[in-house]
Amino acid sequence: MNKETFTHPSVNYKFSEDIFAVEDESLSLKYFEKQIIDSQKYWRRFGGRPDFSGKVVLEIGCGHGALSIDAAISGAQQVIGLDLIGSRISFAQRIVAERFPDIANRIEFHQLDIDNITTLDGKVDVIISKDTFEHIMGIDRVLLSIRRLLREGGLLITGFSPLYYSPYGDHGFHAIGQPIKLPWGHLIIGDARVVAAYNKCHPGVECHSVYELGLNKLKRRDFLQAFDQAGFTIVSERINAVEGASKLMPLLHFLRKVPGLEDYATVNMYVVARKI
Repeated sequence: MNKETFTHPSVNYKFSEDIFAVEDESLSLKYFEKQIIDSQKYWRRFGGRPDFSGKVVLEIGCGHGALSIDAAISGAQQVIGLDLIGSRISFAQRIVAERFPDIANRIEFHQLDIDNITTLDGKVDVIISKDTFEHIMGIDRVLLSIRRLLREGGLLITGFSPLYYSPYGDHGFHAIGQPIKLPWGHLIIGDARVVAAYNKCHPGVECHSVYELGLNKLKRRDFLQAFDQAGFTIVSERINAVEGASKLMPLLHFLRKVPGLEDYATVNMYVVARKI
């Protein structure tokens, strides 16, 4: 395990749910149902759904609960879903009770930071995370907590996009509320104008940095360095997975090979890492 300290400006920021509006119930339900379907596409990007049979599974950034529910239905012994947004945790708890009573005794959801879990040290078989790592502030700290919770040889399975320097790496915030989003537009206009565009569309919100918007700006090499220094070995990695992706993905896959363009054409990462 590399003992060198990984540092990045994002480490100085903590996520706050205050900037995110509480979703309407109907919109939450629509989003959840889409995520249930998207779970199949998500696992295909890893080459297939992992074997969760009899395993203790923890999800970071579980959102409305779709992927945690998928793991429980697939035979996990216990599933714990964590998220920092309370309204999403409340929705996940309700949807399991209402629609999935057969697995309700094997799944639980908590509004909780992974750093604050101490009762599961060395007891988790698999930690999963979907479209969350690009939002994590202090990735080195979180990876150390993940490693602490995993049993020896346990797996971290995470896929996330878009990375910040890719065409829509700001999640479209530079053109929020506008019909047209410009590829790499956030890099062209700069961070300050991205933040201003977000604040304008969210009266009462006063963000001062893209980090406060939950965008950590980490590049592929930053993530790989953080995995290594936290004590993980990469079992597999896919970059710019094409299943269900934009038709532009093959072009971006080609552009990644052009010197100087890798960061701007790396949209997603799908990583399986093992605790060593």
